[in-house]
Amino acid sequence: MLIRFTVENFLSFNQRIDFNMIASDDTHHSHHIVKGDSDESIGLLRTSIIYGANASGKSNLIKAMKFARDFIVDGDENKKNINLNNFKLDKTCYTKPSRFEFEFRNQDKQYAYGFLVDKHEIHEEWLFEIGINTEIPIYERAGKKYNFDNFNHEFFSNLSEDTKNSIRYEAENTRKSLLFLTSSSKERDIKDFKSLEPIYEWFNDVLTIIFPKSTPILPISSQSFQGSLSKFLESLDLGIKKITTNEIDLDEYNEIPSALKDEIKKNFPYREAEENIKNEIYIPGLKCVISKAKDETDKFMVLNLSPVRLDKENNEVPFEILEESDGTQRLIDLFPMLTHLARGNAVYIIDEIERSLHSLLIKKLFDYFLNKTENTTSNSQLIATTHEVYLLDIKDIFRKDEIWFVEKDKHGQSVLYSLANTDVENLDLATGYLNGRFGAIPFIKNLKSLGWREEK
Repeated sequence: MLIRFTVENFLSFNQRIDFNMIASDDTHHSHHIVKGDSDESIGLLRTSIIYGANASGKSNLIKAMKFARDFIVDGDENKKNINLNNFKLDKTCYTKPSRFEFEFRNQDKQYAYGFLVDKHEIHEEWLFEIGINTEIPIYERAGKKYNFDNFNHEFFSNLSEDTKNSIRYEAENTRKSLLFLTSSSKERDIKDFKSLEPIYEWFNDVLTIIFPKSTPILPISSQSFQGSLSKFLESLDLGIKKITTNEIDLDEYNEIPSALKDEIKKNFPYREAEENIKNEIYIPGLKCVISKAKDETDKFMVLNLSPVRLDKENNEVPFEILEESDGTQRLIDLFPMLTHLARGNAVYIIDEIERSLHSLLIKKLFDYFLNKTENTTSNSQLIATTHEVYLLDIKDIFRKDEIWFVEKDKHGQSVLYSLANTDVENLDLATGYLNGRFGAIPFIKNLKSLGWREEK
């Protein structure tokens, strides 16, 4: 679970900003909080929504998370300049490194991992185990110098001296533009050293970031995806009775380019299947499910989804997904996320979650995640940016500490703040937001001052 994300000197964020999922003392909607098993664990929120005007920086917050996540998982792909976008309205930022840090909970432990980076090299990198009052170093890096604190952390227990020496050697020879976490987990093969894998896998497998036009490959975490999707769509009163599928051999399916077919086969499965869970993936851009054949041929199969409606004689009529509205297609695209969230150990961050969706459907999405019985005990999180003021019905949907605002100050830098610990219980939040009570709304100049003339 995400505890905190901080960023400095990236896109519209000049000074360091802090976005966190730490629960306040508010007792409202207590089932929105997940508490860890140890005394050092922090109560974490299962959801947050982030508001802001266009160009305020709310999407830049998600872009900052995406840049850091991808840099950790994939490294510097061209092995030359790092594709970093500094804050441009302050010249001192041009030569100053950018800072990124994630605090997160994984396998009942809490960690802080971060780095300082410019367009050419890593200046600092660090990994700590953290608690409410504790901070235990695992390793620190400053330039080419590494400190593993004499390998005292339990991560390094039972390692031979030869392995420790190999780790030191590999660390010191990690190129200056690559993170050691990335190197040790992806590019290096240090015998018997798998300690950092859970940290790397949190970024690779747990943290998923979705933009309006992105087409991520989503794991299907349901024993009966077809049946679950049918029930979900039927419950939304969209007129869809059920979902049927048509199975086709991937090699014979001409709608998918050959290069993408090769990528699917190479990387499948994208996450290890748990016991009794079919290993399948859903590709939103293609509106289809990919799975391994049920026989022993090891073939890959494409399952085309087909919504079924009833005509006036109560006969079933199949439709193509592309015949459905953009909103219905968007719901189908998001459903694998909901099933994955229900099983736990998933963090989804979505920019502009309201795209193509009616406000009532967005509310149902959050209600499904937060209040459906099997979801209320999951340790998953759903974080989203939105313009949808209907969601600001605080007593009905969200806690105060789950609502965040982003706006730009007079210097053009984005600032971020939440409603946690504020006195707004008796305020109509939607009206207050639109009236500028909390900032984070567009400032529209008087049209006459722009020299525009009214039509007569």
